Amino acid sequence: MITSPVTKEQLDHWKQLWKENAPSIKPNRITGMELNNYFQDKYFPTSFENSDFQEVVTFNLLQRYNDKTDISPRIICYLVDTDIYVGIDLDTGFFHIESEKIEKCIPIYDDLFVKRGLDKDDIQNYVLVGQYIELVDAKF
Repeated sequence: MITSPVTKEQLDHWKQLWKENAPSIKPNRITGMELNNYFQDKYFPTSFENSDFQEVVTFNLLQRYNDKTDISPRIICYLVDTDIYVGIDLDTGFFHIESEKIEKCIPIYDDLFVKRGLDKDDIQNYVLVGQYIELVDAKF
């Protein structure tokens, strides 16, 4: 999860990781429902119904998919540890995490990012691929 300004060195490193690994990376993205089930089983969240938060998640989802008209969000919202807000789209696997204590979001975000995997469009983005490789390498 990027939480501070990105440096040129970070960008160069991610680009190098992408160049070295992109040809061998295959799409491995799981469905939104699979990600949701994983999240529920691991984090035991409580349901959180809040139209403002759901609107934020929907807005970010549509931005990610360039406002494609065929996207019909099916977003489920959760609360973890009373102060971490999570929204997951059951169709695309898009997720959004917020907390006033950003450091609490990082491990959950990174875990969901790796678990969800990359789709064919993600593999064209050297920043996403670089972060993904760093996180996968750090886990093993």
